[in-house]
Formats: sequence, structure tokens, C-alpha cells
Amino acid sequence: MEARIERLVERVKVEDIFPPKTPVEYDPFDEKLAEPMRIGKRLAEYMDAQPVEFSDDNELVGMMKFDGSVEADIFQRLGHRGFSEACGKYYNKPQENLCSFEWQHSNADFGKLIRLGLRGFRDEIIESRKRHLGNLERLSFLSGLEMVIRGIERRAHNCRMACLAKARETDDLARRAVLLRMAENCRVVPMNPAENFEQAIQCVYMSFPFLPDSIGRPDQYLYPLYERGIRDGSLSRDRAKSLLQELFVMIHGHTPMSSGNWDKGGESHFVVGGYTIDRVDGYNELSDLIIDAMMELDLVRPQVSLRWTSQTPRWVLRKMLDCERKDKNKRFAFVNDEPRLASMEKINRLPWEVAYDYIMVGCNEPAFQGGISLGGNTVNIVRSLVNTLNNRRDEVLAAESFDDFYEIYVEELHRDLETILDYSNRFNILRSRDCNVLSSLFLEGCIERAQSANRGGATRARVCANFMGSTNLIDSLCVIRQFVYDEKRVSMATLLDALDKDWDGYAELRGEILRDGKFFGNDEELSNGMAHRFYESVYEFASGRTDVFGFPLLYGNLTGYHIHYARYGAMTQATPDGRIAGSGLLFGSGQSLGKDHEGVTAHLLSVAKMDPTLIMCGNSIMNLSVEESVVSDEASFEKLVMLVEGYFKAGGLHLQLNHVSPDELLAAKADPASYKSLRVRVSGFSAYFVGLNEAIQDNVIERTVNRV
Repeated sequence: MEARIERLVERVKVEDIFPPKTPVEYDPFDEKLAEPMRIGKRLAEYMDAQPVEFSDDNELVGMMKFDGSVEADIFQRLGHRGFSEACGKYYNKPQENLCSFEWQHSNADFGKLIRLGLRGFRDEIIESRKRHLGNLERLSFLSGLEMVIRGIERRAHNCRMACLAKARETDDLARRAVLLRMAENCRVVPMNPAENFEQAIQCVYMSFPFLPDSIGRPDQYLYPLYERGIRDGSLSRDRAKSLLQELFVMIHGHTPMSSGNWDKGGESHFVVGGYTIDRVDGYNELSDLIIDAMMELDLVRPQVSLRWTSQTPRWVLRKMLDCERKDKNKRFAFVNDEPRLASMEKINRLPWEVAYDYIMVGCNEPAFQGGISLGGNTVNIVRSLVNTLNNRRDEVLAAESFDDFYEIYVEELHRDLETILDYSNRFNILRSRDCNVLSSLFLEGCIERAQSANRGGATRARVCANFMGSTNLIDSLCVIRQFVYDEKRVSMATLLDALDKDWDGYAELRGEILRDGKFFGNDEELSNGMAHRFYESVYEFASGRTDVFGFPLLYGNLTGYHIHYARYGAMTQATPDGRIAGSGLLFGSGQSLGKDHEGVTAHLLSVAKMDPTLIMCGNSIMNLSVEESVVSDEASFEKLVMLVEGYFKAGGLHLQLNHVSPDELLAAKADPASYKSLRVRVSGFSAYFVGLNEAIQDNVIERTVNRV
């Protein structure tokens, strides 16, 4: 690693590296302009006013942040007043013990920007204007986009002038040459197509603040320029690595140290590998270099997922798992292209030419380059069972078979799914009160439709609600079938009384259930079949349905940064799986507390087989905890590689690893000062263990109880 990169890394770990924000006094008359034109005009003025600052160690330029005085990027939602109002009322606040308003992620199409430059975007605006003649609202939006482009053009000019001024001031000939090259890069990008690898990186670097979320598939959209530079000798591998590392330093530093998310990796997540448009595995030399560059940096952002395909060589999977076991910052996760792409074809009805280019954002959530997630609704799926047992008790008691019972349950499930969809639509209508111009410029469809991304402009969008408690639900259905109907160990009336009394006086029954219950995660017929039946019921509801913007429905099970599973659990009565009232629900696709007693292989196979409908190919995660010896012992590690490969071949969707002992986690909880550097995977992201909410800490500890 170059000395300048080492200095940049040390600096970003102890201070905020972005320049201070310069306030702008806007013309009050702007309020009389059409909304997108007001936003575009003020964005341009704001960008022009921001200082251009960089150190002698920088060879990329353009760091800038927005201050919320005007609607800026669609990830942080700075300046989006409607969103702020909605957050105040609904964010992390369960509605009807069923739905919670959550964040959304998106990804600028950096590949398109590198290929076309903003002049190419401007040409698209000109063509779109011809299609919307006479529609003042759409024409005003296109004018707002043009204003933003002019603002970015001015920003690039200011960066160029700053580089030239510093070049004139320095007596260091080597540094002067670097500054002149930086100035030339800013003359070209982002207004014009990048001519080489360095300009492509500069383009991403300067444009990242316009949508500071994921950088998508850099190993694919940067590869043509990387390959050309290596081939003609204008670029070396070491030079490319240092440019990537400087980009990663900037991305890490974009989340300020004062932020509650400064230690978390879900603020920026990208992918390597995966299929190309030609249906071949895309892991290439640049993919390898990107991973090597990350491993040299002691930073927590960005994080990366390997998109595994059936063509992925084992050495690639092994290398990525090797990086994962050595990376103290826990930045690595793994996803499977096969079920994901099959779901996009079946449920989202997407052609290969769109689907193949998917990415992972935030806490391992699928999206598209130039696309947006319209999810942001985390739900209590256990409520449907509780309502069945309580509100329809007479019918439940009269049910003569499990099929009779399940028919009653499905009615309540579909009723809740209908309400969940209604809340998703309500939340997105609340988000649509704001007009976004800045990020919409980089999201596919917004120019063509002349509409803000959050108002239906984006064409590459995905809708997903996240289930809290799906494993609790499947286990509870298994217990009802096994104990009440199949084995007749207990009557439904007795089981309901035990739940009403939170197992008080029924400790023996609860113990019997926990001991003998056929719980999910053991790859046996009853629980596997129940998982299939449940997800088929979800698919039955969702098939052919869309959200308010016309996008097909998907579901997942991640909780993100927040303890939705604990909040819902606190308001949910005892459930047949042995869970006591008020205790947290499970999230993710896994099991806990030793219920997966047949071992990790059976557990993974259950997860891989759980959803033949593919309806859960939204934001679904699988947390796997293994003993430290599994990754430290080479023979055991090789078995782990084969295990993960087998899991993906069986259809597993996602995997992330923890390899830390329960004793160490308990010690860290008791003595945080001695374990400040301990990081763990949580729910699609990693974080310092001692900084986590206690409920999340307890959940991570529970997941380590029964491990391979």
C-alpha cells in the first residue's frame, strides 16, 4: 500500500475528511418556481458555493456534502421535508403491531455515467422533452434535471481550477504533474465519457455524493478501461489499486464520525462477480484487485458481497471466504445468483438483460444499477397466527384436522398481507410528497418518464416487506400439527390455555415441545414441508399483485440496524413454538437456541429448500455461526468452503458468517472497554459489538449457541 494511502486511512479513522459545508442564501423568489426547477436551481447554486479541498495525499478530487437546505440525495433524504415528517410519525414506530416505516436504498448507474458522461444524459433529456410536449409538470422536471447538470458541470470546473491553482503554487515537480493530471480529469469527467481507468474512478469519486449509497458492480463497469490500460501499458495494477483505495477511503469517510451509523457497513455495499450479460461468470482480474485493495485497508466501509454462480470456480469462493475469516472488519458476505435471477424472471418478469445486472445495497438488499428499493416496511408476520388463535378461537377449536386449521389461518395471513401492502403503499405515498431531482438524474427511467424516482419515475425498482418472526411462525405451525393433530399429545384447548397463561402452570408441556418439537432447520419432512406450505401461501397472495407504482411484490426477513424483531416480540403473546410472551421474534432464515439439533448441514439444507416459490428472494439473509477453530484450522476451513458451495448448489440465497465464541461475546458485553475492536455480522451488515443495542447483542449471542 502506498504511503499516501496509509496516511489517508489513518486520517479518515480519526477525523471527518469532508470539507465543511458552506451555507447558501437562496433567492426567496425561488419558491414561486415549479418545484423541480426550484430544487434544480438551488442545487446548482449550492454546489457552486462549496469549497474544493484536498490534501497533498489526494489524487482524486470532489468531496462534498449537502446541508439539507435543499432536497438533495434520495438515500439520506436531506432536505426532504415530507420524508422527515413521515419519519417523525412512523420511523421505528410499529403500527398495529404489524408494520414499521423503514429506510430505502438505491444505486446510481455509475457505469452509464462513465460511458456517456452527463452530456449524454443531457441528450436524453432533450429527447424526453419531445415526448412530453404540453405537459408542464413533466417539462418542469426535465428543466430541473438540466439545472442540476449545469450545477455539476460548474462543480467540476471549480475542481479543475483548484487543481490548476495548486499546480501553479507548488515547487514539487512530481506533485505538479499529479495536479495537472487531476485538472485534466475534471475537464473530462463527469461531463464526458471517461477516457481511461483513472478518469472513471474520478467520475465515481466526484459523483458519489449525488447518491451516496452503493457503487454497484465496479468490477464490471470499470473493467473495459482497466483491461485497456493494462494492455497498452498506460496503467499498472498497483496504480489501479491505489486509485481504488482512495475511492474506498472517501466512501468510508462519507458517513461522519458524529453519525450513529459511523461504525456500520450497511451505509455502502457493493458486489463482485455474478453473471455477465453473456451468461458467464464475471469474476475477473479487476474483481480480484478490488478485493485485494479492500483487504489492505483497515476500514469498515464499503462492504462487499460475492455474487456466486454455478460457474464460479471454487478458488474464487475459497479466496473470498479466506478474506472473510481474516477480515477483522467483517466486510464480506455471499449471495447466490441462481435463485435470485430465477425469481426476477418469474416474479418480477424481468428480461435477462436487466436482471443479470442486479447488485446488493445497504444490509444485503438486492437492487439494480440505476435502481431503487421501494420497500422500507418491516412487519410482524407472527400477528396473523396470534389473530387466528385469539380472534377465531371457536373455529380453531372446532377444526377437526390441521388442514381445517390451516385454512382458517391462511385467511388471517392474507388479511395481514393485504394490510401490509396497504401500509407499504401508504409509506411510499408519504415519501412521494417530496420531489427528488439530484439522485433521480442517475436512476433509470426518471429522464424518460420525466418524473421523480420516488413518484414512480424509476423503472428499475423492487418492492419488499421484511418478515419478523417467520421461523417462529413455521415452528409454531409445526408444533400445532405435530402435538395437536398428528401425535395428539395435547388438545387445542389446552395449548391455547397454556399460551393465554404464558406457559404458567404448563412448564412440562413447554419443555416437551422444546425437547421433541420438529423445528425448522433440521432438514426433515414436517418442518421443510411447513416452510414450503407457508411460503406457497404467501406466494398465492402476492402472485399477480403489485404495489401502488405497479411493481411486483417480494418479501424478505432482515431487520437492518433496528430491533424490529424485539419491538414486535415485546407486544406479542406466547407462541406455540415455546416462545414466551414479550421475548424477541427471530429474523433471518435461521434458527437459534439449539433447535437446529441435526447440525449445520441439515440447517443449511432446510434454508436452501425452504421457498420453492422464490417469493422470499427479496431481502432474505442467513446468519451462520461457526466455531473459531473451523476457520483457523486449514482442514476444517476447506470443509467449510465445500459446505458453503454445497449450500449454494442446493439453492441457498445468502450467507454471512460469525466465528466468535459466546464466552467472548458475553465478556464483551460485561466489559465493553476491553473489546472495542470486536466486530460481528448482524443482519446483512457488520458493526462493533459493544456499540450495538443490547437486544441486538443478545440476538447475536443466541445465534452462537449451536454451531458447527
